[in-house]
This record gives sequence, C-alpha cells and structure tokens, in this order.
Amino acid sequence: MMRPDEARDYRAYRKQRFANRVRQLKKTWKIYYRSGYGKVGFWILMVFVAMTVLSPVLTFYNPTYFIAPIEDSYAPLQEVNYHLPFPATSNSTPLDPSAVAIGVFGSDVVYVIGSNGSVSAIGLGSTPTTPLDKVLPVYTPDFAAGSTVVGGEVVPLADYASFIGSYTFAYTEYVVVGAVHGNSSEVDLAHIEWTGSNGPGDGTPYSTGAESMTVNGTLLGPPTTDALSPNPIPAWGPFASSTSYTSADLKTAYVYTVTRSDDAVYLSAYYAVPFAPVWSERLPGNASPSAPVFLGSFFAPPDGTTSTSLLISQGSTVLEYNATDGDLRWSTNLTGPVDAAIAPVIPYDYQIGSLNASNSVFVALSGNPGEVVQLNLGTGAPSNVTKVPSAVEGIGTTLGDTGYPAYIAVLTLKQAYFLAGPGAVASSADSFPTPTGFGASAFDPVYDPDANLMILQSNTGDYIAIDPALGTDPVAWSFQLTPTPRSVSDPVLLTDADTGKESIAVVTSGNVLSVMADVGVDQNPLPPELHSPSGNVYLLGTNTAGNDIWSQFVASFAWDWAVGLSVAAGIMLLSIVVAMYIGYVGNWLATVVETVTLVLFLLPGLALLIVVASIAGASFTNLVLILTVLGWPFTAFTLIGVVRTVRSRTFIEAAKVSGAGTLQILRRHMLPSMTPLLAYLTALSIGGAATALSTLQFIGVAPLTIPTWGGMLEPFFANFYLAARSPWWVWPPTLALTFFVFAFVFISRGLDEVVNPRIRSR
Repeated sequence: MMRPDEARDYRAYRKQRFANRVRQLKKTWKIYYRSGYGKVGFWILMVFVAMTVLSPVLTFYNPTYFIAPIEDSYAPLQEVNYHLPFPATSNSTPLDPSAVAIGVFGSDVVYVIGSNGSVSAIGLGSTPTTPLDKVLPVYTPDFAAGSTVVGGEVVPLADYASFIGSYTFAYTEYVVVGAVHGNSSEVDLAHIEWTGSNGPGDGTPYSTGAESMTVNGTLLGPPTTDALSPNPIPAWGPFASSTSYTSADLKTAYVYTVTRSDDAVYLSAYYAVPFAPVWSERLPGNASPSAPVFLGSFFAPPDGTTSTSLLISQGSTVLEYNATDGDLRWSTNLTGPVDAAIAPVIPYDYQIGSLNASNSVFVALSGNPGEVVQLNLGTGAPSNVTKVPSAVEGIGTTLGDTGYPAYIAVLTLKQAYFLAGPGAVASSADSFPTPTGFGASAFDPVYDPDANLMILQSNTGDYIAIDPALGTDPVAWSFQLTPTPRSVSDPVLLTDADTGKESIAVVTSGNVLSVMADVGVDQNPLPPELHSPSGNVYLLGTNTAGNDIWSQFVASFAWDWAVGLSVAAGIMLLSIVVAMYIGYVGNWLATVVETVTLVLFLLPGLALLIVVASIAGASFTNLVLILTVLGWPFTAFTLIGVVRTVRSRTFIEAAKVSGAGTLQILRRHMLPSMTPLLAYLTALSIGGAATALSTLQFIGVAPLTIPTWGGMLEPFFANFYLAARSPWWVWPPTLALTFFVFAFVFISRGLDEVVNPRIRSR
C-alpha cells in the first residue's frame, strides 16, 4: 500500500501525463487539420456522421418492405396526348369529345368540336387512313357571326333505307351541334360518311346533307338525341328517318333541346331526318333544369310500340315525358331541390331491355349533407333514400343487369361511397377517400363494365379507377393530366379499335385531347414527388419494385457504417495478432502462417470474395466475417514490417535484459509503434469494406435486405438503361458511396502527413 505522499505524487504524475497527452493530441490535430486532404475528409465524414445519427428520423418508410400503393404507382397508358390545332373551347369549360364505336372492333377516331362548332376526327391509329394523332376535318357549320357554341355530339343512327331494302341493319354517324346568337339559337345536324366502300372506319370521314334549325330562345345546354353511343352498339336503335315510325312502327331518331324564352323553359323535340319540329312542352318552373335523359332508346318493345321516355329534373321536381309526343307521364316532388348539374342516372341495361317493376332512376338532391333518391321509372314513386355526410358531386351505377345495380357509386368532395342494395346508408365502411389533392368533380363517375371499374374524375384532370371487388384496397390506378388543366370535359368511354381495349377520352381547357387506356400499368420507378395521390412523399422517387429511394438512401448510412466499422475492427484485431506473432515470434508456425497469408494476398480478391460469399451464404454476420478474413492480408503484411523493424531496435534488447516478458514488450513497445499506422489502415479498411459489400450487392451475391448504397444500385447491373431513365435513383447512392470512400482516403492521406513529416505541406 502506497504512503500518502506516494499516492499524492502518483496522482500528480497521472494528471501530468494526461495533460501531456492532451497537448500532444492538440498538436497532432493541428498538423492533421493543416492538411488539405485531412480537412476535406474530416468535414465529409462529419456530414456522414450527422446523416447516420438522424437517419431514424429522416427515414420515412421501411427501406426494405415498403411498396408505393397502387394509387401512386399504377396509371393508365396515354394512347393519345395531342395538342389540337384549333380552339377546343369557347370558354374555360371544354366541349365533350365523342367516340362512336359502330365498327366491328370499336372506334377508329375521336370526334372533337371546336369553339366555332367545327368537327374534326382525331385518328387512333387503327387504320392507315386514321393514323395516330392525325386531324381529319369533317364538318364546319355556318353559324352567324358572334354565335357561341354550346356543344354537341356525334351519334349512331340506323339506316332506314338499307333495312327496308335488304333487311340489313347498319349504322351511320350523325353530328348535331348547337349555338346561341342573341335571343335565338341554331341547331345543325349533318350526316358523316366515309370515303371507303365499307362504311364507317374505311377511309376518312366527311360530312354530307347538313341541315339547320333556328330555335326560339336560348339553349341552356347542348342539343342531344335519343341515340347514345354505348360500347358496343346494341342490336337495335333509332332510325335516321321520320317515316320509320309511321310506315313500319320502327323507332325514329329525335333531337331534343332545352331552351329559355320569355322567362319560361321549354323542352322540345325534332325529327332528325328530315330535321323538323315535332313537339314542345313548357316545363312547370322557371329554374334551370338538368340535362334530359332518355329511357328505352335502344330496344324495340315486344308490343311494337315506341314507349320511350324522357326524364328531366327542375327545382325539386322530377318529370317523365313521353319521348314521342311530349305527354307528361308522371311528376314527383321531392323533399329538396334536385342538383341540376347532375342529370338523372339510369343504369345501362335498362336501355337495352324491357322495363320491370324494380327499375329505377337515381337523382341527387342539393345540400350538405347530401341525398340520393331512387325513383321508380314506371310510377315516379320515391323510395330507398341514400344519405351521405356531404354534398353529392356525382352518381354512377353498374349495368343493372339484375334489376337493381350491383352497386351505386356516390361521389363527394373527399369520399367515394359504394352502396350495395336498396336503402344503403353511406358510412366509412363502404367508402374510399379520394386521393390527396383530388379536386372537386363536376362529372358523374364512369363505369367500365369490361374491367369492372368505376372511374372518378375531378374537374382539374385527376383520375382514379376503383374496383369495389378488391375489398380494402380497391384502387386499380390513378392518374393526373400534366400540366394541370383549368378544366376538362366530361369523360367519354370508348373501345379503341386498334387495341380492342376500353379507353377514356377527354378534352382539356389547354386544348389537348387525351385518350387513356382503362387498365393501369406499373409506373415504377416513379420520379420525385411531394404530393402523391396517397399523400406519401417521395423525395427521390421509387425504384422498379416501388421502394422509397429516399428511405433506402438514408437507412444505408447506418448500415454502411456498421459494415465498415465491424470489418475494420476485425481486420485490425486479426492483423495485429498475426503481425506480432509472425514479426516478433518468428518460429516455424509463424512461417506457415506467413505463407498462408501471402497466398491469400496473391489470390484475385473479387473472384475469391464472390466464391466464398456464395458458399457461406448471405447474411450480415457472414458478410462481415468474409470481408474480415479476406481483407486482413494487406494490413497484416504492412504491420509485419513495422514489428520486424521495431524488434531490431536497441530498446527492445534492453527491455529483454531488464526482465520484460513478451506480452509486456508487445503491449508497451510494439503496439504504440503501430498506432499511427493503425489509424491510417483503419480508415482505408472502413472505406474498402463498404466498397466490397456494395460490389457484392451490385452483382447480386449479397442480400438486398441489408440497405446499402451498392444494394440500391443492383437493378442497374441488368439494365443500364435505368440510369438514363431514372437519374434521381442512380446519382444519390453513387455519390454517397464515392464520397464515403474518398472521405477515408482523404483522412488516411491526412494521417500520413501526421506520421511522415517529409510529405507535410510547408
């Protein structure tokens, strides 16, 4: 036991020794920091340390198992995205396109109406005469100067002469366009023919036999007909002849208008061919009505009559008129005003078959919360009210082939409800939140029966397709038109004759026609996105698997550090032991170990690394062991030279004479002599280990469950095109790995200047 004065002296000695070491460390640091290499390496390393510490906070999603949801990563292919050569709109609201699939395979063109009423056909690429994006002028009405076009449509009408002469049922196309001039309006109707001998789809379209009708009052909406354009065209439809009804009890085609004149609203009907008035009825109120909707336009009733109906809403009243003579069949007053922007919705199958007692029409009431009311088509009796928490923006139904539709889609500003069965009450259990940033909608959802999709559209070009059969994840795809338009037209569902697939066609206020396939395809890798439909943030986009690149990038900091430090520690420990044994002990076993070390050192490093990694299996522990075992020969040979040099020094002999043991000599003399070189070699080993692991992951040997920068680059090994396609994916890990390695190279260069005064900068 030391005396008090000895203990005091020993404490003073230790304190002084600590102070000396601190001064020596400061001196060494000044020498190191004066090195340009050392300074740069230090600050690069500090950035990596900071990112590693913050990585748990900066990692948004699981770097390995997160996959971008379908609403972010699946989108329809744009078959057409064409800037129209003429103004598509007369104001901020574009006119609706038309696509009539009366060919065998579907639509060959999409018809678009310009601001002056001119009609052009845009090719879809199905034939040599209708190439993709080609504009084919069809018809230009002779409206009075200053007229405002309110819209129109292209529809299929049956050829009466062909049916009577040869009993061949064939369709041809007609275009109807309306315009307002002062206190009167004009409606033009023109026949569209094709230059080829085989009818629509053969050659190119052109107009013939145009007729014009002056209408008293102001059109409140585009003129329409009782011949809609479903896909495919049904086996029976209205004839383009006013004599078809009187001579053969066949349904003749009508054109309908809604006009305002002298503070009154009129619903009027006209024969299509020849263009002539049939009847006009004043609606009971003065409020602007909804667009008229037709029932029974596409079938011949078994009794030979043409009992088609016309439904329209005005104020809080829904009315059904006989579409042939204008007689009022029923009128129903509801508990609140009907939303005039949402026309009554009739399921498609009601249009192609005989009515039954369960057939209904669906209308939306204005207000917040909103209501959807079901009216019996035969009597107008309201029933089965469906309520939603906020105002209704659109209604869509399935085909209704079993009577009541399989489900009804009710769209609000933030939710899409899918209601199965009469009287369903909307709740969160049967709804889907519309994607983040999905704007307000001015359109009813579009049902695509082939894909069983309900397609929602906002008035700024956001689209989302939902399949309720998918359960808790019903989204099939989402899409946003770019650049974001001020407004878009009502979507038109068509069958593309070229692809045979269903597509959606719209015209934007930016004068662009877009045709999108209804089937979503994987869009990964996604570009950087701050406002995705799901609300997720992808600072660096996604990879081909849908993983978030930013999360993988940030998580790689910690893992590359972990691998680098673990391998460097193992290499240093193994190299020190082997170097001291070979360099100081020097017996026959040391010679054997030195020979084995030399063999490992001379073997091709990468090839050996791949072979051993493949045999041992890919796991974090195995990779650290493999990189350690295969990486120590260089360090060991460097240290062996130091040990042998120090062993020949006089003070080692003096230590032996004074009685110092082998372990004491190794610890007190050999190890301190190695310390500066150990720091240098450790820096190189950390960078080398990160590079080796990245190489193994890049070529697919190491597991990708360990997020590293090399693992992020692995897909580029088989597809270098991705580097050009997705630069946001390739550059961050490449630069990070490069700077990580260079940081330790610069640090080792700075340490070299500390231990080697001859290369210090003056």
